[in-house]
Amino acid sequence: MIRILPAWASAIVAIALASSTTFAQTGPSTPPSSPAAEPGPAPLVLTGVRSFSGPENTRIVFELSRPVMYVAPDSGDSQQLTVAVPEATARAPGVEANLWVRDGVVDSVRSETGVDGASFKLWFHGSTRFHVLALTAQDDQPFRLIVDVARPGAAQAVERRLEGIAQGKRRDRVRIVAIDAGHGGEDTGAKGPRKLRVLEKSVTLAVAKALADELNHINGVRGELTRSGDYFIPLRERYQLAEKMKADLFISIHANSSRRRGAGRGTEVYFLSLRGASDQADADLADRENAADLVGGIPPQAGDGLVNILYDVKRASALEQSQLLAETLLDHVADDRRLEARGIKQAGFVVLKSVEFPSVLVETAFINNPAEARLLMSREFQQRIARQLAQGVRRYFERAGVELRGADGGTRPSGQ
Repeated sequence: MIRILPAWASAIVAIALASSTTFAQTGPSTPPSSPAAEPGPAPLVLTGVRSFSGPENTRIVFELSRPVMYVAPDSGDSQQLTVAVPEATARAPGVEANLWVRDGVVDSVRSETGVDGASFKLWFHGSTRFHVLALTAQDDQPFRLIVDVARPGAAQAVERRLEGIAQGKRRDRVRIVAIDAGHGGEDTGAKGPRKLRVLEKSVTLAVAKALADELNHINGVRGELTRSGDYFIPLRERYQLAEKMKADLFISIHANSSRRRGAGRGTEVYFLSLRGASDQADADLADRENAADLVGGIPPQAGDGLVNILYDVKRASALEQSQLLAETLLDHVADDRRLEARGIKQAGFVVLKSVEFPSVLVETAFINNPAEARLLMSREFQQRIARQLAQGVRRYFERAGVELRGADGGTRPSGQ
């Protein structure tokens, strides 16, 4: 059955591959041109091949210099896959023909290029499900061919892990803080100055891990990560992971960036707004963070509607507690005199839309400010801001009247 392609697809060409029926797909369509008036298309170049291994799948990314037709099954279940590009293709300098993944899901990838076209061959460790898609260029991301390869049994393993966290919460009578490291995988987030070569996705993961470690030293509190490595998670799945582990709080870690190089300074903490952002700059920031799904190939979703009165009550309570959490966290981060406290703000961040717990998004510092980028790269700073946030979490529980208990079930004051 031929799949109906997205609106930007303009051609379907049936071609048989070695092991399955395949369909030709193409990038965004272009208007017809006069053969005599315009030159031919620019040469096609393979500019990068990368892999990202996550708990549930491995993603292989082929970066290309422009949109192209490609030939591959949409999806399937096999031990290997070939994605063909029937157009003369060259590899950019530094791009190797072989990519050795060997993560238990994908064994290796070979990129063959030449005047007759390109062939991207993938070998899997066993027969497994795969999905192929194309992503249009946007911002600093080029046109990409994506192959997602499922890790057999991994989805069930993730569910068991989340249920284990929830059961441990009940057994040990602890409070769970879900820590969300923003971005990941091909979604790099904001970038630091070129000379420093620092990416938001790397900084957020380092701070998130440090925060989990700090929280785990507080009696009655346990920190759990939504993302523990360099891989992509859709925004809604992030807070859904926290819901399944029965989290009490949700803290999403990010690094800010100003449109003007080096202009921004300081830390700000956001909680959800249902009526628009605090100002246009906050709205722009929310739009940039919410665009993470588009980078990862997740189509836009309809807005969340109000379900019933109980839902409204839960959301009102969650927003009130989210504001208290945001204020408390910023108070503690402001103790670091190297960072300016930019205040508590509101915007429509998708990742904050759960009604099950208080949720905040911490913009730790400005990654495109050279001085603050160096701080974000510093392990000492990462541990310090994690310690300040952990102290803020403990203080929040005190202010909210939440009793903290240790693993032995004995009650301990939350300030100890």
